[in-house]
Amino acid sequence: MAAHRWLPILSICCGLAIQARATDDTIQPLDDIRRQAREFLSGQHRDRAEPPEIRLHDLDPRLRLPKCGVTLEAFLPGGAKPLGAASVGVRCAGPRPWTVYQRASVRIFDRVLVAGRFLAKGTVLSAADLKSERRELSALPGGYETAAEHLVGKQLRRALTAGAVVAPQSVKALPLIRQGEAVTLVIRRGGMEVSSSGVALNDAEQGQRVRVRNEASQKVVEGTATASGRVEVGR
Repeated sequence: MAAHRWLPILSICCGLAIQARATDDTIQPLDDIRRQAREFLSGQHRDRAEPPEIRLHDLDPRLRLPKCGVTLEAFLPGGAKPLGAASVGVRCAGPRPWTVYQRASVRIFDRVLVAGRFLAKGTVLSAADLKSERRELSALPGGYETAAEHLVGKQLRRALTAGAVVAPQSVKALPLIRQGEAVTLVIRRGGMEVSSSGVALNDAEQGQRVRVRNEASQKVVEGTATASGRVEVGR
């Protein structure tokens, strides 16, 4: 008789369990959202020698989203980057669409070029001035270089201490033409080319504008540095 007394209670409990399960089946599991965000972030760095370190922040456990009937899609919001403090959008394009933003911390490591010793401003870099060190890329907002050929032969804009990362903006190309240098001034007019001698009045890299004093007329003209010792006017 006691056993029969428990049957209605068990039936009610089981009914609640079944109802809860049915309700859960209509809700999108948060783990699916996190998994999609992680796979997306990993995919952004698939070509790197070292896989990224990804830490996903917890989503609000109270979040209840309709279960998506199609594959979830992850994306980067406009202007966002897949490293450092990142945010990944995960959206459902099903009949009841929704979008969630998953916050994450992404650490990327790579070997970058640093100064092998103290390097004074104006140093023309050689391979001996550089060495490769493992660094976290999100900690290098000024940029970095991994290929020595992008730096060798260029001149430092500022001094670097030993171990300092050699960022792209910390170097410049050597002037193709230097101030005070004798140059050939080439003037193009109506399909004709006239050459004369001149003196450069400023430094200029390839393709930059340079002012030149014509030795014959003493007039100052402006042209483009096209080769060592050559300035073209009318380009």
